[in-house]
Amino acid sequence: MLKNVMIISTSESFAIKSMEQKLIAVDISAYQVVARTTEIGSNFDRAGLVVLYLDERMAAMTASLQNMLSYLNDKLYEGNKMLIIIAKQKDYEIAMRYISEDFILQFFDRPMNMEAFVQTIYEYMNEGEKPMDAKKGVPAETPASDEAAPQKRKFTSDMASVRKRRILLVDDDASYLRIIRNWLKDGYEVGVASSGLQAIMWLAKNDVDLILLDYKMPVASGAQIFEMLRNDSQTKSIPIFFLTGNSSRDSVMEILKLNPEGYLLKTFDRRALLTRLEEFFEFG
Repeated sequence: MLKNVMIISTSESFAIKSMEQKLIAVDISAYQVVARTTEIGSNFDRAGLVVLYLDERMAAMTASLQNMLSYLNDKLYEGNKMLIIIAKQKDYEIAMRYISEDFILQFFDRPMNMEAFVQTIYEYMNEGEKPMDAKKGVPAETPASDEAAPQKRKFTSDMASVRKRRILLVDDDASYLRIIRNWLKDGYEVGVASSGLQAIMWLAKNDVDLILLDYKMPVASGAQIFEMLRNDSQTKSIPIFFLTGNSSRDSVMEILKLNPEGYLLKTFDRRALLTRLEEFFEFG
């Protein structure tokens, strides 16, 4: 079997790059193609397995998506190949109107369990053999391998029993805090702070999965707060994204020199923000 994975997506995003890197780590090649029939057709033959990363942008393609899915179904039939779909449940159900169930190796609900995803592909490519733990040199053990059926696996959903991620927003603009909090509150637990001091006091009493920190603030700047958090044993490992209204190259490079987990432009819309956070928690 060809140990190449073709990943179909709208673009080469952070999520796709993360999948590629994780697969390369277990000696499986991966390449991304844009979700168009011409791209899929010209790159199909070298794939041993196909992955469809169906995000909101692709789901919104409507007629183009339908044509692409129908074409993909025909190619899977012609090439006798299997497909993994990564999508929200509602988008998966739409895709299954055009893709035969016979071609589905497994469906992963988003946000996805990356470890289970890699193991599923590794076992398929290596006829059931488990991936090796790079550090220990022994087969890796994951919950997914015990729970999954040995042949065709259809559903993997890790969200039911998982608590909401907690995010702390730090910005001196009260109206901006309200807007972002409203965008996030349905999917995340959200704390807010209007200064570095408030943020530090909040963190002394609360655990958090991510901090969104305004880069330009009065009194103590975002960079100063970042340094304080990194020098404190209690907060040094918390992921931090800077929020910035300046998209110039010099400004971005200034932020990146601090080595945060990422940065977000304040010009983003709600969908862009939610997509970026989802990708971070899923693949970060």
